[in-house]
Amino acid sequence: MAKGGDRLKTVRVPDGIAPIFARAEEAVSGYFRRRLDDPERGTIEVDGERYLLLRAASLSVEFFTLVRDLFGPGNRERADDFSRNLLFDLAHALGRSDARRFHERMNLVDPVERMAAGPVHFSHTGWAFVDIRPESRAVPGEDYCLVFDHPYSFEADAWLAGGDIADFPVCIMSSGYSSGWCQESFGQPLVASEFLCRARGDDACRFVMAPPERIEGWLDLYAGRAGQVAGGLKGHRIPDFFSRKRMEDDLRRARDELEQRVAERTAELSRANEQLRREIEARAQAERLLLQTARLEAVGSLAGGIAHDFNNLIGVVIGHVSLLENRVPAGDSFRTHLTSIRQAGEEAARLTQQLLTFSRARLPRLAAVDLNELIREIAGMLERLIGENIALVLDLGDDAGAVHGDAGQLRQVVMNLVVNARDAMPRGGTVRIETRRERGGDEAPDPDRLVMEVSDSGTGMSAGTIERAFDPFFTTKDPGAGTGLGLSIVHRIVTAAGGGIRVSSRLGQGTAFRIDLPRVEPPDSGGAGAGGREAAPGGGETVLVVEDQPALRHLVVEMLERLGYEVLEAADPAAALTLASSRATGIDLLLTDVAMPGMNGRELAERLRRSRPLTRVLYMSGYAEDDLLGRDVVRGLVELIPKPFTVQELAGRVRRILDG
Repeated sequence: MAKGGDRLKTVRVPDGIAPIFARAEEAVSGYFRRRLDDPERGTIEVDGERYLLLRAASLSVEFFTLVRDLFGPGNRERADDFSRNLLFDLAHALGRSDARRFHERMNLVDPVERMAAGPVHFSHTGWAFVDIRPESRAVPGEDYCLVFDHPYSFEADAWLAGGDIADFPVCIMSSGYSSGWCQESFGQPLVASEFLCRARGDDACRFVMAPPERIEGWLDLYAGRAGQVAGGLKGHRIPDFFSRKRMEDDLRRARDELEQRVAERTAELSRANEQLRREIEARAQAERLLLQTARLEAVGSLAGGIAHDFNNLIGVVIGHVSLLENRVPAGDSFRTHLTSIRQAGEEAARLTQQLLTFSRARLPRLAAVDLNELIREIAGMLERLIGENIALVLDLGDDAGAVHGDAGQLRQVVMNLVVNARDAMPRGGTVRIETRRERGGDEAPDPDRLVMEVSDSGTGMSAGTIERAFDPFFTTKDPGAGTGLGLSIVHRIVTAAGGGIRVSSRLGQGTAFRIDLPRVEPPDSGGAGAGGREAAPGGGETVLVVEDQPALRHLVVEMLERLGYEVLEAADPAAALTLASSRATGIDLLLTDVAMPGMNGRELAERLRRSRPLTRVLYMSGYAEDDLLGRDVVRGLVELIPKPFTVQELAGRVRRILDG
């Protein structure tokens, strides 16, 4: 090791890199000799750059004390986590900023020379003396590892001077600033973590700096070396700044895996369709209708399977992001990225609704839906969909009101009808959407019904076409131009909502689709979005979570624990019953998936409540099991939360059931 000697005074480094640090010490020392203090103006300048002097304790032990006081009694762990995260993120950003400015000012290009200026700069600004250990590998790439001591760390000195023995490594800003400077020097993400600390009673303040994905491996290596650490890893934590980065990478990998699964299922669907097509063509005309029905059921089942798997995967993404949103302050730019990820996930979840509706597998999210508001929301998208040569005219009655249904399904009804109208007007024309209360005419007046009519000025339909318009797979389009499922889906959604649909048309005179639906009171327009609501806290009640998908189960357990509930978990109904029978105290709520191998959620709930009649039940599913829950959900006889859901949605449902 270079011990300082005649040349190195502000840093100790291995002999092999001592010349580089000697040049850095000469350059940086010259830089700081050009210092000008002007108290009358309240300025300190170094080489024309303005600097500040701050008390060390104010950014270390006193800062932790202040935050603990703000959080109040009983919240020390949360307060310390907040302080560590804030100080590390701030110091990391400062280190990068200072390094970038210093590199430009001193014309430093070589990564090692740029890094070498950091410890010298560190000493001159009073943060700490730096002692780089021989096992370090200061080379660009994934093998980068810097092991160093701060013998006179300002943070450790501040804690010791205050007489406060810490139970965790306290040199947070030193870790952040050092890794920020080196990250800027080498052009790769780096994190530094302190695992020995004088303020905790260790012999030194020792750090490891490495790429985020390698830092745990280096720490494990040190922990395994006899005598190197001597148990000093106790209380060590990797900064949450990089934990959040790893979470973002995990979400990105989950998205890639999801896309691969969708591609595989799509190829499977294509092969199944091709096989069925050959079978249909090989059979006699008398069997064709039966085979088309079988085809529809097969495609529907496969489509529902794809959407169900998609729902579970995207539910994990949305759930984790909603947890992260609650941990990041509203003004933080990272919160904006999380909100964008959640909104993209929710949009992806909405895309599954068409497949689930087609397969009759979708669980409807029933509510009072203002039809006029829904149409206005998608009007811009409809205009882009129909093109510039077709005019969209809205005639929305002020007294139309709302209907009881699923907003996603109702959007699909409107879009399918508008697309059908567009295809009937290849040379352009007008699409008109009208809403009103039912006022009679040929039928008796019924003010409790709402009418929506979508009409066009297109080619119209013949009597034979009108008769088959709602048949699955019937289409007048050329091969490859459409599936013939749009109007079939519309008919299914409307009739399921208690409504009716009629079509009137003449060749050359356009077409009109008239839908009538039961009218209800308009919904309350107040409330916050999914990302803005406060999650209703728990009151310490016990919740048993049963879910056979591990990723989804762990997510739901974490959500409930964050909300303040005591959580029990089981991977299947048999394990849940065993757990419940061995527990002496009560179980306030059973939160269970519906479709599970061996025993479904409803059977589990019935068996559990034989011995625990006071336990309340909330089902969760993204798949409609008509023979299990479907009818009872519509009638309000059971409580069910559809997947995917955010932590806010889960919190509200659980709290409502427990308080109800």
